[in-house]
Amino acid sequence: MKEAVRSAISELEAEAPGTGVRFEEDGEGGAYVIVDAVEIGASFTPSVSWIGFHITHSYPEAAVYPHYIDSALRYDGDGAVPYQHPDGNLPTAITRGDFKLGGFDLPGIQVSRSSPKRAPGTDTALAKLCRVISFLETR
Repeated sequence: MKEAVRSAISELEAEAPGTGVRFEEDGEGGAYVIVDAVEIGASFTPSVSWIGFHITHSYPEAAVYPHYIDSALRYDGDGAVPYQHPDGNLPTAITRGDFKLGGFDLPGIQVSRSSPKRAPGTDTALAKLCRVISFLETR
């Protein structure tokens, strides 16, 4: 695992919300990461989920994208639900499908929050995770 990826995981272990961080090396210098038991807001049932993502070997130059949450979640919010699905409809930028977080083989819901103006020196994996959590909490 590359040192920048290891450093990002250490920062997540020290500062991420939730109950802990798990990771699996991807064999290419990066890692698949899960932050367990993160509060994601009252618009989801349950309101706590794991959040997973891939930190690639090219981090910090490469963005941490996309993020995934537990596929068993249901959206109960008041927002529009353009993503219709038999397992539960979802608001904009959150999609059900055949998504699995590599390394963990967990089915997930994709949360698509790109960072087109990101700055590699300051836009860390932790900062992106916090923005994704904030996005989920406001749905």
